Amino acid sequence: MALATFTLVACAASGTKIKTKPTPPEAAAHRGFYELGLVAQEDLGNPFFDTQTQIVFIRPNGTQVTVDAFFDGDKTFRARAYCDTTGLWRWRSESNRSTLHGKTGQFQVSPSALPGKLRIHPKDPRQMAYDDGRWFLHIGDTAYRYVVDAEPNWQAYIDQAAQVGFTKIRVWFARSRSFVEALLTEDRTGINLPYWQEMERRLLYALQHYPHIIFQVIPYAEDAPEVIRYGAGDRASRFIGRYAQARLSALPNVTWVMTNDLTITVPGSAPKGDWRDVDLSDVDQIGKDFRAREPWGTLLANHQARFTGNFFVDAPWSDLIVLEDLDQVDGRLILEYRKKRAQPVILDEDRYEKHRNPGAPRYFFRRLMWASILSGGHGTYGSNRMFEAFDGTPLRGIHGYMDLVRTGGLEQGAHDFVFIKKFFADAGLTTVGLSPDDNFVGAEPRKFKCLRNDNTIIVYSANPSGDDPRTDVPAWDPATVKMHLPDGAYRARWFDPSTGAWHEREDPISGRVALPPPPPTDLSSSNDWVLLLSRLTTNETSTERR
Repeated sequence: MALATFTLVACAASGTKIKTKPTPPEAAAHRGFYELGLVAQEDLGNPFFDTQTQIVFIRPNGTQVTVDAFFDGDKTFRARAYCDTTGLWRWRSESNRSTLHGKTGQFQVSPSALPGKLRIHPKDPRQMAYDDGRWFLHIGDTAYRYVVDAEPNWQAYIDQAAQVGFTKIRVWFARSRSFVEALLTEDRTGINLPYWQEMERRLLYALQHYPHIIFQVIPYAEDAPEVIRYGAGDRASRFIGRYAQARLSALPNVTWVMTNDLTITVPGSAPKGDWRDVDLSDVDQIGKDFRAREPWGTLLANHQARFTGNFFVDAPWSDLIVLEDLDQVDGRLILEYRKKRAQPVILDEDRYEKHRNPGAPRYFFRRLMWASILSGGHGTYGSNRMFEAFDGTPLRGIHGYMDLVRTGGLEQGAHDFVFIKKFFADAGLTTVGLSPDDNFVGAEPRKFKCLRNDNTIIVYSANPSGDDPRTDVPAWDPATVKMHLPDGAYRARWFDPSTGAWHEREDPISGRVALPPPPPTDLSSSNDWVLLLSRLTTNETSTERR
């Protein structure tokens, strides 16, 4: 990023001011962001509410995007562009302050290796991709307080999250348990700038070091009173959303979720009397306003209370279906919502290792993640009580995952997520164009999950010891996968999801088959497996037979 400047020099002979010699355009990276800064010379009054400044960015092809500039202290307003196109960009300013109005500039966007913003996949509306076209493998984590200034271990958290394999992190703006009062000054007449600047610093650190990690940012957190004030037209409540978008929407690693875990009252129903109660129309208004302002196509959604599904499936402003439930190891809720709308379906909360604890965390979360993926959806993990402030113990606040494992705070619940990435990388596969089909493997989704087309079949054999996901462990006896294959011959390969080891089956298979998994190779192996079947071409079949 770079700041645009306006340099004037005095002409010694006449005393008039002239522009300096033109300088080359400033540089920015494709799928990164560009920042410019304008400094006002006059009194601004209340710079948050009394000064309106917008920047019109003009892409090389002539299309225009208008964004709000945001006040950042010292009479400085900044504006950002998400650099989605290479070439020479231009900009101009429009403001109700004379020294901020009518400024112009340009910058050059050059090719880069950045993956860019998260988008809906162009070939499969239920999957996602980075802006550079690469498939997005969603391996989510919840770290609500990552951006909160009172959390000391934020850097260890994100450094270790990248090592574990997380690609999506859920964060919110609440410094207290659920409320966002820290975003505003105490008298609610402006933004608490140091707090916003620190939140931004942590997002920018992640962008610089791990540009493939996407943040699901929840500006209103679980603050029902703030949402209610928003619905009533409160100026400060509404300014939170506008300022958040002006400041952060251009960042490539940001997506938006309006609120989290609120109990939404729909027309005709009575409030439950819970401190999280809000009216559907209030949340819907936040979503509509975000959509109307959103300049860069940043994905939008909402997250509501556990067991209540998602009321915004048909909302024009919502891009994703976000869910919170419990024990979704058969993927049934993802499958249900896939039928409602062709959008990515994300299970963003289930159990946590230290909240609604499963008995065997490593197996539970491995099983949950594979079940979510093979249901055609996307799964999320959770570790400790990160919704509560850091208190020096492993139980609360933000900590590095591996630090928590080393100190006994966690029991390796996310240890096998790196092998999910390995599976798809080794196989050269994505889930794009594949459909869930549990009936293909016996219609027992708690035991067998299937995602397939006629050429590729992926089966997760969970092999649970019982019927209670909270206490299940892998059964001792191996589970045989039975299916009737489409016409043709297939190569079968077994993948151990707890070690990342592959086991090849030498002979091609076809027709009705019963496939027992290979025996475990060592004590680190588990007794759940992933089976990959790949259709052979005629030449491959002939080669196999020879």
